[in-house]
Amino acid sequence: MGAALSEDLRWRIIDAWRKRKLPASEIAELFGVGEATVKRLKKRFSTTKSVARSPVGGGTPRKIGREQERIVESLVAAHPDWREDQYAEELAKYHNIHASAVTVGRAIRRLGYSVKKRRSSPKSATVQQSSRADGSTSKTSKTLPFRVWFFWTKPARTAR
Repeated sequence: MGAALSEDLRWRIIDAWRKRKLPASEIAELFGVGEATVKRLKKRFSTTKSVARSPVGGGTPRKIGREQERIVESLVAAHPDWREDQYAEELAKYHNIHASAVTVGRAIRRLGYSVKKRRSSPKSATVQQSSRADGSTSKTSKTLPFRVWFFWTKPARTAR
């Protein structure tokens, strides 16, 4: 979609149509616009006597607006380890907010939360609290269920 035409150009197109009686194809060529643009301008002028731009639509309102974001934020604070689909289920069940897990995830990110710290991020400036040499605090390795596999990132390459 190209840039909007200036109001001055719109009036010159209408003047060429009304005063010089040029067809739409010649007007389009003369002013370097599309023939459909000329036809739309002619139609708009005929019905409204104006060539002003139409107001831009507002789009679809969010399913989780500002008021509902407070509820989402309280859920995230109470249950930081939940998946997005669990938040969506809770919102539908107890708060009558029916939104997909993706929509809930967008709302969570709008609130400033992220899913997980990337392993490729620079090391923290704080002192390491782990007592094990490899930095791990867990005693056993847990296998993640497949449905949340996409939350994790690949480890960064260390050797070049």
